[in-house]
Amino acid sequence: MDNTHNRRGRHDVFISFRGPDTRNNFVDHLYDHLTRKGISVFKDDKRLEKGESLSPQLVQAIKNSRISIVVFSERYVESKWCLEEMATIAECSKEFNQKVFPVFYAVDPSHVRNQNGVYRKAFVLHKKKFKRDLNKVVRWTNAMNVLANFVGWDVRNKPEFQEIKNIVQQVIKTLGHKLSGFADDLIGIQPRVEELDTLMDVSSTNDKFRVIGVWGMSGIGKTTLASALYDKVSGQFDASCFIENVSRIYKDGGANAVMKQILQQTMDENNLETYRPSEISSIVRNRLCNRKLLVVLDNVDLLDQVEELAINPESLSTGSRMIITTRDMHILKAYGTWLVSQNTRMSYQVYEVPLLNNNDARELFYRKAFKSKDPTNGCVKLTPEVLNYVQGLPLAVRVVGSFLRTRNAGEWRDALNRLRNNPDKEVMDVLQEDYVTRILDACELHPLIGIQSLVERSLIAIRDEEIYMHDMLQELGKKIVRQQFPGEPGLWSRLWLYQDVYGVMTTQTGTNKVKAIILNKKGHNSEYRRLRADGLSIMQGLQILILYHNDFSGSLKFLSNSLQYLEWHGYPFASLPLNFEPYGLVELNMPCSSIQRLWNDHKDLPCLKRGDLSNSKCLVETPNFSGSKILEQLDLTGCINLSYVHPSIGLLEKLVFLSFEGCRSLVRIVLHGDTASNLCSLKVLHLSGCTKLETIPEFTGVSNLEYLDIDQCTSLSIIDQSIGDLTQLKFLSLRDCTNLVSIPESINSMTSLVALDLCGCLKLENVPLGKVSASADKLTSSSSHYMKSLIFLDLSFCNLSIVPDAIGELRHLERLNLEGNNFVSLPSSMGSLYSLAYLNLTHCTKLQSLPDLKLCATCSSGGSYFKMISGTHNHRSGLYIYNCPLLKIGEKSQDLAVSWLHNLAQSPHHFRGGFDIIVPGENIPDRFDRKFKGRARVRVRNYMRMYKDWIGCVFGVVFEGPKFGSSHHSDSWAQHCCLYLSFENEETEETFDIPIRLDLNSVALSNENIPG
Repeated sequence: MDNTHNRRGRHDVFISFRGPDTRNNFVDHLYDHLTRKGISVFKDDKRLEKGESLSPQLVQAIKNSRISIVVFSERYVESKWCLEEMATIAECSKEFNQKVFPVFYAVDPSHVRNQNGVYRKAFVLHKKKFKRDLNKVVRWTNAMNVLANFVGWDVRNKPEFQEIKNIVQQVIKTLGHKLSGFADDLIGIQPRVEELDTLMDVSSTNDKFRVIGVWGMSGIGKTTLASALYDKVSGQFDASCFIENVSRIYKDGGANAVMKQILQQTMDENNLETYRPSEISSIVRNRLCNRKLLVVLDNVDLLDQVEELAINPESLSTGSRMIITTRDMHILKAYGTWLVSQNTRMSYQVYEVPLLNNNDARELFYRKAFKSKDPTNGCVKLTPEVLNYVQGLPLAVRVVGSFLRTRNAGEWRDALNRLRNNPDKEVMDVLQEDYVTRILDACELHPLIGIQSLVERSLIAIRDEEIYMHDMLQELGKKIVRQQFPGEPGLWSRLWLYQDVYGVMTTQTGTNKVKAIILNKKGHNSEYRRLRADGLSIMQGLQILILYHNDFSGSLKFLSNSLQYLEWHGYPFASLPLNFEPYGLVELNMPCSSIQRLWNDHKDLPCLKRGDLSNSKCLVETPNFSGSKILEQLDLTGCINLSYVHPSIGLLEKLVFLSFEGCRSLVRIVLHGDTASNLCSLKVLHLSGCTKLETIPEFTGVSNLEYLDIDQCTSLSIIDQSIGDLTQLKFLSLRDCTNLVSIPESINSMTSLVALDLCGCLKLENVPLGKVSASADKLTSSSSHYMKSLIFLDLSFCNLSIVPDAIGELRHLERLNLEGNNFVSLPSSMGSLYSLAYLNLTHCTKLQSLPDLKLCATCSSGGSYFKMISGTHNHRSGLYIYNCPLLKIGEKSQDLAVSWLHNLAQSPHHFRGGFDIIVPGENIPDRFDRKFKGRARVRVRNYMRMYKDWIGCVFGVVFEGPKFGSSHHSDSWAQHCCLYLSFENEETEETFDIPIRLDLNSVALSNENIPG
């Protein structure tokens, strides 16, 4: 039996023929042309015509083929086995919609269709022979009538070579856009093959030669995907080859061995052993010249494995393609870059093979573990645990699923626990083949290059500026560590399980081989036993220490000076060891520690970039920073007893982030040092909650600061004039600085200022918005040209009595909060605030009139500045006028609402969040035609389906609120809540709030409306 198997054990084409008529001529030539196109063919060359029926293997071969070619020849009809094949093919055509092509070789098609001529004579003999079973003959004649009437080829008196080409092209066309019958476990592969096929763009004539890189981690299915694509498109090329495991072939025999494989598959060259390497190269160059070639190089792990092949892209025919599967992106980039540099008509594309999504992983797992798409086994409920373990890696899904098959729930749980600590050997062996040398080699490189190298080798991924490694690769690393010294964790390079760390520290068996201890599981200390601190002291080679544990006995007398990363949450000691000199330390993170002083004397930490002592409530002073000049981040948030900041902090020219938030014992901070540049890199400074801070630091030399937060500094009365030097400042918040009296006029120099929050500054005597301040009016009346970038301004509860005309010059202002002030009117210049989308006048109890306002329904900034200042995601736009008893605006509010909605409808794609208009009134406007009283609940259905231009819903509510004062510091303030509306449709339910301060116990809803 001579047949070519595709990689799935099935066939594209089954050829039915009469051997003596066609075996050594037409059929052999057809078979050769088909196989050269990469088409898998079943051709029964060694049929033993014995017995009365076809063998089960032959019947199965017919059923598993996608196309059958029946070659009707003169003596075909004489063979009852040929007729049985034909009848079986006809049945498969009817039952499975299998494609059948008849070929009429040296026989008249009408004789076949009507059983005339030689075919009539043969059937006369069959009827005599099977006179007791004439149904058999009827079955044959019926099948022949059907198949002979299909579209096919009459090859009599025609050039055989050309007719064979026509047949092959029709087979290719039929197969071209359908994937062969994939094995059941190739879940989710079809869309990936289609994506790759799009990248291949075989029909394009623009590219002379294109390389497609199939890139991903081990076990993710690169070879399977490339194989499926090859089976689909290889027939569209003059020559094609699939070289499996190139890295192994190259390792055993070099590039010469790979080229021999290429010649064997593309040219059917098998006698190559006598040729020298140079001759092999010459044969490849010459024989493949001017041919449209497809080459698949599977599992390439060195650039040389591609570059040393004698394939000359320039000499190939237009449309040639090469597919390279690899774990190393660098190979693809290097070869692709070289390729493009040779010819502009050459290109390369890279396809990153994704992990299985959850649905596909579940389906594959079900088929492996339960042999079903929809299992009812009680173990199904444990499937989420398995999927969480394998994380979409196809190899792991298949192996673990097969391992768990036929086991009960108890065995599943035991197996999962074992696999977490001792991963499956089959999976690990595949991953480990690449892991050890590559990851260890990369770790010796410069951090930036090393990380990029790991990314290119599919060992890690970077998403949203975070590094990810598949759990299976992490488990592999742990397995390798364990294998170094089985059962002796004190000799391992890394410790990550509490029981191992406990054992090593209790028995003091740690050695200099231990490079990392990582216990980063957050939990209650009661879950773990007390550790001995002196157990750490003997591990002098420790480079990484991460602990979420603070229950230690004894004292810590020594820490490894080799430490590069120290993260110890809840560090239980008052200071670090006196002899601790970690010259290479990069990060020192000890939040919630018991530290009082890090160290007493000067320490040289030239590599330190980040320090985190946040919420270390015992810390009383910062250390001398003169030996840590490249420090970039320092977080002292919540250090409530910190009273002294060493002036050397002003020498940190690389410092970008500095937080003293909640340091309520700080009275004074000095930021300027002895150099002119000082904190020239500082961008973010948090001082909020420093309730004893009497003066803010001088900002001389801090010229690049962008974010300054001085909220709730209740002892602060003045702001240093140097704040005007902050020309790059974008966000400034002085919220609830209740004793602040004045702000310097130099604030007008901050031309980049986007957001200014002065809410709750009750004693503020002046707020300069221009060159000259007018303290009597609280705001200056001069031009505000100098704060032309301002978008967000909060002056709520500042006791303002007048708002000057100058505010109208803030042409980019989008959000203005004037809530809780004492002015009687607003200047007409506010009508020039064309970008204004939010105006809050709630609790302005003396307000009597409003100017003409042109509120904008959309914010060009998308609310991002408001979010940065307020810490909220509420980006709603609107006009809020509540508890303004003297204000009567009548129809003006309705006109404003209509104008505003019209604006929104013009630019709906710019709109973000909701919008509200809350104004005095007694009735819902007549424009609302569906009205309800009391607590109405109305469902909104199918608007998005009914109206393709549907933008949203408008709600109208009339409510009666209580009378109360405007002081936002009153005791009753905490009880004031929001008014809520519920919006539902068939697919979702959302609750929106109208963000006004109300006492809900006193609110009575009199009407509620949604649009009809």
